[in-house]
Amino acid sequence: MIKRVSQRDVIGQLLQDNNMPDTPTARAIYRKMLERDDDDTQIYQKPWVELTDAEIDALWGSWMRPYAQMVSDKLKEKNG
Repeated sequence: MIKRVSQRDVIGQLLQDNNMPDTPTARAIYRKMLERDDDDTQIYQKPWVELTDAEIDALWGSWMRPYAQMVSDKLKEKNG
């Protein structure tokens, strides 16, 4: 679950992490940085990779394939 935080909290944390004084000027600089629209930013999402039948057989034996497939399907469902 992603925790939502306010811009004010983020700026406060940035000031603290960088040992900066909490002044209106410092807050304005960080606010400007956070508000900057960065079109080059992309969210990277790794592709789903399943275990092969050979990998399942090596780990648990061929009798486990149906169960491994059920677990894989459920994980796909939960992780989109």
